[in-house]
Amino acid sequence: MSKMRMIKQLQIFWLFYKSFAVASLFFTLCCISLFWKYEFSVFSGIFWFKFFTGMIIYYFVNDFRKKEYYFYYNLGISKRQLWVTTLGFDFSVFILSIILISNVK
Repeated sequence: MSKMRMIKQLQIFWLFYKSFAVASLFFTLCCISLFWKYEFSVFSGIFWFKFFTGMIIYYFVNDFRKKEYYFYYNLGISKRQLWVTTLGFDFSVFILSIILISNVK
């Protein structure tokens, strides 16, 4: 894959992620604040909270923005690619934030 094509795909994934980034980052910040206060004693709870809120976001975006998938499909990106990439990125932000907070404290 050429460098230009990869940059273009990243821009397309970012465009899709922006459609639910505010909600997702809000839940991440809630989890981070709980982790900051209670440390690893709440990790399993915030992990599953983040997982289930991600699934709820998936449901709402999938339900209310169905027709947008045609736009991404016409750009050569499948629905599965969109979700795996963006949810993977979002979950990576969550995990990296947890690691950062645990190292700072």
